[in-house]
Amino acid sequence: MTKQRVLITGAGGLIGRILGDGLANEFELYGVDLEPCAERKVFRADVAELEELLQVLHRLPSIDRILHLAADPRVDAPWDSVLRNNIVGTRNVYEAARQFGIPGIVFASSNHVTGAYERRLPQWSSPLRSSDPIAPDSYYGVGKAFGEALARFFWEVHGVRSICLRIGAVLPDDDPGRSVRLRKIWLSHRDLMQLVRLSLRAELEFGIFYGISDNRDALWDITEARRQLGYQPQDDASTRRASGPIGNEDVTASK
Repeated sequence: MTKQRVLITGAGGLIGRILGDGLANEFELYGVDLEPCAERKVFRADVAELEELLQVLHRLPSIDRILHLAADPRVDAPWDSVLRNNIVGTRNVYEAARQFGIPGIVFASSNHVTGAYERRLPQWSSPLRSSDPIAPDSYYGVGKAFGEALARFFWEVHGVRSICLRIGAVLPDDDPGRSVRLRKIWLSHRDLMQLVRLSLRAELEFGIFYGISDNRDALWDITEARRQLGYQPQDDASTRRASGPIGNEDVTASK
């Protein structure tokens, strides 16, 4: 069976490296990043510069899917950086897909699209669904919400399919520790790879899904990811061996 050819933007970031290593046997992977890496077929391109992205695609064989991870990942990123890297960059990725006839994109959105709901946690009686209204908590969240709207536009107008994944906390050591919040929003490396694998192979026209592991007291509902993508998370933060003091502290996660 011929492997799908997948171009990963932001291939040198945390999630890009996890997926590049974990999915290499199942997909024919290529990447773009600000730092090239010849042994991993990662080419230099700034997604905020459309021509650079187009030049890379001209050098590659026909691509089946784009996995769009490239962004300024800081939740407190200033507007100028969000505008260039997350908004203009995402538009360029979709425009490049349109020009090259690439049929589908998996877009790394973020839980920060609805992050402001957490300010109302005492009144929050059930896990948040992807169908609930957006409530960004930052310019970063606004930029990701723009990406979801853009994805819908490119499907409706140009026929480019999209799966938008509102990714939870993906951590370098894959350990949510004893942070109360992180143990509700954690996405293990193993579950991340499964979720992205299913999304790359899905034939859905458009969908927005939360991406977390099967965590107890989860903040977000993953029912639709289970139903529409066949996602079956294997990990639960509550069963992980925790270290350090219990607290509500957060860390800078990848999404």
